[in-house]
Amino acid sequence: MSGIKYDKMAIDFGTSNTVVAFWNEAAQKVDLHHIPDVTLPFHFRHNGDSHEIPYIPSRIYYKDMNTTFIGYQVIEKSLESRQGAFRWMKAYIQSRRNIKFPLSDGTRVDYFQAARDYLERVLLFAQNSGYVDISRCEVAFTVPVESFEHYTEWLAGVCNKIGVKRYRFIDESSACIFGYETHLQPGDIFMIFDFGGGTLDVSVVRIEERVDGGRGCRVLGKAGSDIGGRTIDGWLYKNLLDGAKIHAHDARDASALFMLNVQEIKERLTEQKSHDYDVHHEKSGMRLNGTYHRSDFEDLLEENNLYSTVMSTIERALNSAREKGITKDDIKEALLVGGTSQIPSIRRQVKMLFGDKTRSYRPYDAVARGACMYLTSDVEALYDHIQHDYAIKSYSNKTGTHKFLPLVEKGTHYPTKDDFRKLTLKGVRDGQRFFGLDIYEVAQKGSATQGIGELVFDLSGGMVFDNTAKSGDAGTEFWMNEDKPTFIEADPPAERGVPRFMVSFRIDSQKRFLVTVRDIKTQKLLYQDHPVVKLK
Repeated sequence: MSGIKYDKMAIDFGTSNTVVAFWNEAAQKVDLHHIPDVTLPFHFRHNGDSHEIPYIPSRIYYKDMNTTFIGYQVIEKSLESRQGAFRWMKAYIQSRRNIKFPLSDGTRVDYFQAARDYLERVLLFAQNSGYVDISRCEVAFTVPVESFEHYTEWLAGVCNKIGVKRYRFIDESSACIFGYETHLQPGDIFMIFDFGGGTLDVSVVRIEERVDGGRGCRVLGKAGSDIGGRTIDGWLYKNLLDGAKIHAHDARDASALFMLNVQEIKERLTEQKSHDYDVHHEKSGMRLNGTYHRSDFEDLLEENNLYSTVMSTIERALNSAREKGITKDDIKEALLVGGTSQIPSIRRQVKMLFGDKTRSYRPYDAVARGACMYLTSDVEALYDHIQHDYAIKSYSNKTGTHKFLPLVEKGTHYPTKDDFRKLTLKGVRDGQRFFGLDIYEVAQKGSATQGIGELVFDLSGGMVFDNTAKSGDAGTEFWMNEDKPTFIEADPPAERGVPRFMVSFRIDSQKRFLVTVRDIKTQKLLYQDHPVVKLK
């Protein structure tokens, strides 16, 4: 336990594995944390140094609806092949395969619920470990570059269900670029070589000066192949069984243990030229032992046409980009991400095409790191517009419900002109001294009118809409200035029903929401461009 409480985190929910990152505001860096019994370590070397990246296997097992295990808990307890075990959840959700499976207690669970419960457990582990308060933490989720709207809608529903009030979506290619800490300029073109557990995805993307929908990249070419680390594990597993003269059917009971060691052999061969292994399954008495050489592994990949598949996938992506006038020479950097991209012969293959433009030193955590950095102001400077909706929250005595008066709409370009928005504040009782503005970030837009409006205050000092103002409901909201909502003082005190303050707003070049307050009664200027909150 680091003792640090974070207010920003990112989740790279992958088909095979999930990486969680936290933004350390004091140190201005990204932190990753190991959670006992849940995470496993990725190991890799860069510039002679050894690195360890904690990840959570994207797996969940239901003993019953009230008892679940996730990540390494599932592997350690050999629950992967049991009834009630789910994996590859992201792939099923993206393909909308809503298949229900019975649990041991008779209830039925589909992949959508399994993935939601998995992500909830991931967030709860982060909260219970003391790292975050999920009701206040800002969370970025990575999504495939061309993911269908239903996937982000599903993620938004998950956030609302489990109590995450501030969430962002960033495409995986943009996150990868940010995670590699590349100096970005509008018009820069990158190739993202994403070779993970489930698929190989190659994207040619361009950094856009003006972007829509919160996206930082525009896809110029894309190609994929249904081959990944789990496919290679299958080849290696069969190869080891054949060498030990064990039939796959006979090894079923030992398969979970054997597969864990198959994955270890593959990972070790990324760092060393050979690896000694000795795995004994006590219950069946079966044993796999010997020395596996990197050259043997590369021969295995060649026999299964992996290299030709990789080359054809890259070429298809480049050809697609070429149709839009982009050549290979236009690519600034080729960024490798995903565990399978770390196989030395695969790295060499990409480097043969792109030479010194190839970057491969953040294979496991670039996407999660980049998504976490996306939440910082430096990365968001890429955007020239406000990405979220902001409103003032008020209580309506007439309806007995809270309402929102929109102040800034998503898509608003900044800096804005002076008096971008105006409000008139009235006193609700004689002798009222203090007024405030409760500014909220809202997940869904209200349908209120914009521009001139009036607010009054109830007896407790809370804001109430004037009956002439229209307003719209909002969805998930987050109070941006909870620490200091009341900052306007009436001297002399206000009179009931009498307009007292004219308040105007604008947004400056740093995305700060500035307020100017003039006392109507005394004509004094109380605040000039006073910063209230910073917008996203």
